[in-house]
Amino acid sequence: MSVLQFASPPLPFYIHSGEDTYAPGQHHPNRRSIGVFDMLFVTRGTLYIAEEDRKWEVQSGNVLILRPDRHHYAASACTEETHFYWLHFQPAEPWEETAEPSLAAAARQSNPFIPERFSISLPRYCELSNGPDIYSRLRDLLALSRQSSASARWKEQLLFQHLLLELDNEHNPHHISSVHRIAEKAASYLRQNYRSAITYPALGEALHFHPTYISRCMKQVFGCTPLEYLVYYRLEQAKRMLMNTDMPIGRIAEEVGFENSSYFTRCFHRIERMTPRQFRKQFRF
Repeated sequence: MSVLQFASPPLPFYIHSGEDTYAPGQHHPNRRSIGVFDMLFVTRGTLYIAEEDRKWEVQSGNVLILRPDRHHYAASACTEETHFYWLHFQPAEPWEETAEPSLAAAARQSNPFIPERFSISLPRYCELSNGPDIYSRLRDLLALSRQSSASARWKEQLLFQHLLLELDNEHNPHHISSVHRIAEKAASYLRQNYRSAITYPALGEALHFHPTYISRCMKQVFGCTPLEYLVYYRLEQAKRMLMNTDMPIGRIAEEVGFENSSYFTRCFHRIERMTPRQFRKQFRF
């Protein structure tokens, strides 16, 4: 299997999309080094596509990604009515084509709220396991292209990112996506309830998984346990309040879920290498 691997962040960005229907005898255009990635999603019939010396028969339910730096053309004309969606995108960071996706884990930051580098791996050619959902997203993208607002452009990028995630999952083992899903669900629960006292039994009951398994998933995805994640998130909320309010430090500790101000100060100093009071002084002129 050949995959395209993209360094991130920032994520690849969406440019434009459309759809076409070819009658028997019609074929894909002959183009060379167009400068953008071209994704082809066939929903009916077959496209016969070549890129340099490689050839594909892209049948209904298949997706093919053509490289921006190669010559691609029709290997032969369509033999039946063929409908497909096309989508152009471009990465903002380096990319490469490899035989298999890299399974090496990204290096973890000590603070999970500092962005870390990771890779997105997209199959160059595969059969879609969730074609109807992907086609629905593509139709939504087409509808947004007819709008001229900044909000529509923003929504286009969000839809495209969901599409990348679904394609990335096409070649990842099921248990990997399950681990990420559980870790994200746990993180969402912690962010929504950070002001409350949270225990491992309560987290397990809320997510319907054993706390040990939840902790293992979060360690794999975020590099920290659920309670470590909770402390980091509480400190992030406290930092915003220290910068933007005159609220007493003891009150801030209480507002973000710490049991007392002494424990809050110890945690803050351990992560930020300064006290909450020193942190606040940086933003007072």
